Amino acid sequence: MATVFMRWLERRPATYDRGIRLLTLGRLERLYRIIAASVQADHQVLEIGCGTGALTSLLAEVTDRVVAIDVSEDMLTVARQKLDEKELLGHVQLTRMDAMALEAAYSPGTFDMIVSSLALSELSSTEQEYVLRICRQLLAADGTLLILDEVAPAHAYARLLFGLIRGPLRLATWLLTRTTTNPLKNLAVKLRRSGFADKLLAAALGGTLCVYQGKPEVAAGFESVHEQIPRIGHDPNIASRLKDAWALFFRVLPPYPKFEPGLYAIGKPDSDSPVLVTGNFDLTVRRVVRDIEGELDAWLLVVNSSGINVWCAAGGGFLSAERVIGALKMSGIDEWHRGKRMVLPQLCANGVDGNVIRAQTGWAVNWGPVRARDIPTYLENGYTKTEAMRTVDFPVLDRLEMVSATLGLYGLMVLGPVLIFWRHLFWPILLALLGLSYFYALALPLIPGRDGLIKSLPLAFIALAGMVVFTWLTGPMDPLQLFRRGVGMVALSVFVAAELQGMSPLMRGEQANWGWEALIAVMLSVTYWLLPRIMGWSA
Repeated sequence: MATVFMRWLERRPATYDRGIRLLTLGRLERLYRIIAASVQADHQVLEIGCGTGALTSLLAEVTDRVVAIDVSEDMLTVARQKLDEKELLGHVQLTRMDAMALEAAYSPGTFDMIVSSLALSELSSTEQEYVLRICRQLLAADGTLLILDEVAPAHAYARLLFGLIRGPLRLATWLLTRTTTNPLKNLAVKLRRSGFADKLLAAALGGTLCVYQGKPEVAAGFESVHEQIPRIGHDPNIASRLKDAWALFFRVLPPYPKFEPGLYAIGKPDSDSPVLVTGNFDLTVRRVVRDIEGELDAWLLVVNSSGINVWCAAGGGFLSAERVIGALKMSGIDEWHRGKRMVLPQLCANGVDGNVIRAQTGWAVNWGPVRARDIPTYLENGYTKTEAMRTVDFPVLDRLEMVSATLGLYGLMVLGPVLIFWRHLFWPILLALLGLSYFYALALPLIPGRDGLIKSLPLAFIALAGMVVFTWLTGPMDPLQLFRRGVGMVALSVFVAAELQGMSPLMRGEQANWGWEALIAVMLSVTYWLLPRIMGWSA
């Protein structure tokens, strides 16, 4: 559980060692010494994530050929001071560097030993495998990789106990730093997949703090790599249904349901099979798989889009050419795929530069159809789209779904204050909000205007007309009450039409109307307060 609080401790380098010592109950030093005992005087050693230099000092006592990297300059400053005090600074080259940059910085076979302590768990699963492959490349043929990190227990009951203890610590760390880490899962499998023979050297804290050794093996051929790539299929279950429900009503409310980035096999693809690219919004991935499973064998490259759908992620800078290139490199597919052609979603073309991908990777880039269900036909036609495949439409089911998704957040924004301050109005406003929103979804193509704010005008007239009919059917209402409800319906109409315009790829979702909405809100508030006094309507 040490890595949970590492994020918090890293912001306080001076107290980092003391905090880690407490969190690991003093077990970390023993594991450090096991690693240092494996080093020889003539070894060229690379340490990934050196932190404040606790392990670095032990390595430098054995060999004067240590390269230690870390992404935090503050941590490196403390490490530099510590090594200087022990007169070991000359034995170590301290460098601020991300582990992802090691491949470009050093030649293959440079190091006799690579060590990492509590660093790998700060990376995503895909990044972990990428770093391990880099380590395999940088190690000499008879070199050694030593990983000291937190590891998730293998047995179900142990995992449950581990989660119960670790959960509150993880929450506290997130509240303090807005970041957290995850224990390593399937480290032995990842080592083998990256070209290492794995061995558990030592363990502590009930087997959750481990030292793994990796020795380079002969590089696996395509068949071996192919068998190790995870396969995914469309398998609806309770968990996926719950994720669907969350994605339906709270899609725009973080945390977004995410799929683990990486390379996946659909069906039984080979080294010539098509490579499809998408973001890691969980619902997107599962729908792509649902639409093509059984129709074709393909590789699916899931890019980290921060859990946002491809259209919104590309428009917001969360899905870019750089992220696609990074995912391609980390997946390792470039090493064995013969076709070197990828299919990107058409709806991410607003933020992903295909020319950059082509120039930096040598891969051909094709923009696929709007709908995933058209991908098999698109590929059968030789990567050629029909007009229907490239046309962005917005049918009624899509409109209803997107209104439901946006209502999750905006409903909380509107109904939360109402429930606190005007509880007696909660149900009328809830019914009005639902009625206006779903009517808007159904009637969207018929309401004039491209911008949501313009569409709010006819929507407000329709809402007022509906209110008049409702009043006529249910009985008379005094002028003040009728006036107040009318102002409320106009306000809701403006809010619904203006804010829900982002639900449609056919509308100007990138154009925020917040300034105009604020002005209209002020005008309606003044009218709500002033007109009854002018007309002499009593409360």
